[in-house]
Amino acid sequence: MEICKNKKTGQSFVHLDEDENGQALMITPQGIVKALEYDLFTEPVEIEDDQAVNDEKINATQYDVYNRYCQA
Repeated sequence: MEICKNKKTGQSFVHLDEDENGQALMITPQGIVKALEYDLFTEPVEIEDDQAVNDEKINATQYDVYNRYCQA
């Protein structure tokens, strides 16, 4: 799993994919999968899935959406 932080708010987002239009597919803290401007975020950092939740880097909603996304 890759996570990054919004530069303005400091909130963690799960980084799913990047496209050539300068946007990245992210899971928001509310659990919504959205294409967002890549420049608004720090570089994605690789982290173990369970460690991300245990260390409270992401919330349970983001983790659940990530797992569903990976299974699709």
